[in-house]
Amino acid sequence: MKPLNSVLALGALALVIAGGFHYWPESSKPAAMQAPNGSTPSRAAATPTTEPTQSGDQRVVELAVKYLELYGDTITEPATQARLYNERRNLLARYPDAGDELFQSAVTTAFPELADSIFALMAKLDLYNRWLDNHELRLQGLPDMERYAELWQQREAIFGPLASQIWAEEQNPVEAKSDQFQQTLARLDQANQMPLTELAHQLQTTADELYGADLARQLAGSGATGHALFSMDSVQQQLASLPADKRQQTINALRRQIGYSEETVRQLAEEDQRREEKWQKGKAYMAERRALENRLNGDQLEAALTDLRQEHFGFSAPTIEREEEEGFFRFERERRYGLN
Repeated sequence: MKPLNSVLALGALALVIAGGFHYWPESSKPAAMQAPNGSTPSRAAATPTTEPTQSGDQRVVELAVKYLELYGDTITEPATQARLYNERRNLLARYPDAGDELFQSAVTTAFPELADSIFALMAKLDLYNRWLDNHELRLQGLPDMERYAELWQQREAIFGPLASQIWAEEQNPVEAKSDQFQQTLARLDQANQMPLTELAHQLQTTADELYGADLARQLAGSGATGHALFSMDSVQQQLASLPADKRQQTINALRRQIGYSEETVRQLAEEDQRREEKWQKGKAYMAERRALENRLNGDQLEAALTDLRQEHFGFSAPTIEREEEEGFFRFERERRYGLN
């Protein structure tokens, strides 16, 4: 499936469209307000317990190992840190008296250098979820586009530029709005000879015409318009042909053109650099991996691959190994500049 079509099909996957990291009872939770990848805590799984049955230290170590396994590879990314919110809620539901202390100790053990930023993000997610609780009925009664716009406005108010990173995989409401807009996206997706600035201009003009300038600006500020722009094959082909430094300059200019603030452009450029470093490391790893596969086999190959993963990925090596056992090689995915 083409990347653009994948973006347009996100609604069928029940990703976070309106509720984000928020608990909704399964019996009444709207499909458009579910958390991604089934991460919403379950009431049935959370039987309150005053104290953990295991010793506190043992439970902290087990949780720290779990968090490293599940989140360690991408824990520097705000979206990954936000996924810990449901881990914390599960602990609080199971251990009302000790859950928060367990969570803080486990996070500090697993990610000591990031613990403060993770705890600060948890506090903001608490604030956001309280707002959702207080406005739940009113939000459900709004038309889709008005609800999306208000949700994004509140996310921007609480999280600032991090909002577009935390909810990066959410279905893009601009893309989901109308057949007419999807037809425009499909046309621009194939416009390989059209200059990048013109592609951005036509995308923004279409959004303004269909949704009105005010709502289009809100969607641009949320990152939705940028996601649509950088999902297009025509944009990716032109970006891929540029030298790395020129490519980043071009991405920055496109973001400014569609309404990103200078601070957001700067922060996203830093995130782009971190992604680039990961991709370069992954490219080197895959080349060395193929060389080993050409020379070795059996137990010798497995031992060499274990060492190679450890050399390149450190504590994330077990996660990489498990993915490969399941046939998934993350660095063989298609690179999408400005997105992954």
